Amino acid sequence: MLTHQQILQFRTFGYLTLPALFAPEEAATLRAEVTGALADAFGPVRAEPRGRGGISGDYLPLASERAPFTLSLIADDRRTFGVSAELLGVPTVPSIGVATRFLGDSTWHTRQGPDVGGVTFWADLEPRTAQTGALRVIPGSHLPEFEQRLSEYCGAEPATSGFESWEWPHVVVETSPGDVVVMHEHLRQCAAGATPRLSWTISYFPWPGLARPDELAAVAAMVADDVEFDHEDYDRDRWPVWSDWAAGVDASPSRATAVERLALLGILEDASRG
Repeated sequence: MLTHQQILQFRTFGYLTLPALFAPEEAATLRAEVTGALADAFGPVRAEPRGRGGISGDYLPLASERAPFTLSLIADDRRTFGVSAELLGVPTVPSIGVATRFLGDSTWHTRQGPDVGGVTFWADLEPRTAQTGALRVIPGSHLPEFEQRLSEYCGAEPATSGFESWEWPHVVVETSPGDVVVMHEHLRQCAAGATPRLSWTISYFPWPGLARPDELAAVAAMVADDVEFDHEDYDRDRWPVWSDWAAGVDASPSRATAVERLALLGILEDASRG
């Protein structure tokens, strides 16, 4: 599905924009499922929102039969599950799609630390520009050698001594509904403005194979952490994490493959309980 140039762009710069990956009717369905799920789980926008990792907002793992399109995107759709393997160059393991209503800004951060790696698909559900909360990324910052230089740059900036911070050179990734930005898990990113901001994201991690138990354990921990929202107060029975999705294992051969990999990781042992 991807061109050689697109794969090289992702591996070199750490991100890739896929314009109109979702057709207009699919983008509308995605928005309806996300907004409906968030309203059901959390009600109106909170006056004093809680957040994960310092980013205020409402976060909901979205893999319920109540949201069939987002459920199908986890592993049935080649545009997500298949493309993740193309980008990483290895088979992958899916996490669960997450519906998010951001209510605050984020500073520069990565989606995970130096271990495991992976790719995140990010779909904003309204038009996003530099003035309205578009993603900002530092191309190449997923590469270890560049990340080290970037850390040195960060350590030298005046903000570390209480003065005004430097502007970090970056790219603003403007999008329209239906566009999807794919980012390496180690890429530096941030976003600011235009709250609340609605988005849907899903991450995929490299499948290391059964001969690498240490790497299997690391991937299992990352998948489990990616869908753990202990700080959120919502009905877990109404919005289960894995059970609805795993119960539809016959929906597609690719879902069956993903279920098998997650079972081997021990992730689906408690799927019957959500």
